[in-house]
Amino acid sequence: MRRLAANGVFLAILLAGTVAATVSAVGYQAIQRSVVHRSGAAGARAPATVALPPSAPVRLRISAIGVNAVVQPLGLLADGTLQPPSAWQAAGWYDGGVMPGDLGPAVIAGHVDSISGPAVFYRLRQLRPGDHAVVQRRDGRLLTFVVDSLAVYPKVAFPTAAVYGPTPLPTLRLVTCTGDFDWRAHTYLDNLVVSAHLRAGPGIRGGDS
Repeated sequence: MRRLAANGVFLAILLAGTVAATVSAVGYQAIQRSVVHRSGAAGARAPATVALPPSAPVRLRISAIGVNAVVQPLGLLADGTLQPPSAWQAAGWYDGGVMPGDLGPAVIAGHVDSISGPAVFYRLRQLRPGDHAVVQRRDGRLLTFVVDSLAVYPKVAFPTAAVYGPTPLPTLRLVTCTGDFDWRAHTYLDNLVVSAHLRAGPGIRGGDS
């Protein structure tokens, strides 16, 4: 479990009991403010410009895997870790980090299972590039993110900079547990990270659809 450090924000999600997951991000907010946006790089998408006022996410829909979940704001606990979603079927967004639709990686995490069965992100591993994740904002606007990739990382060697470093596009990271289960530690050994980019739409310019 990592704590807040002077050189950046280190987040850990401890999802109770059988669904422990670890998420860490170096300089989560400060690093996003320092991004230099460039266009025209070979093979790169044009940066998306989001002309939207701030509004928190309240619901996540991923039709390809049957997700239609409330999104809770998550803060930090007294020990510096990120509080888990309060229900197995709810997702959670770190509201001290990047807001979905803003430049950089916004993180939404969820339980993979529970003592009674599958949880909200149980089928996350079934997503494929091109699938859509729709984030509903408090103001009613819908933001559609298009899945780019899925990756599995050992928790003991999580590539923080690659997953949580600056991006030239509004990016969504969906995170849960996966891999083998350590019965003594009551935790899965790996994290699954789904990466998606924001599709162009009303009030939003740039990015691939």
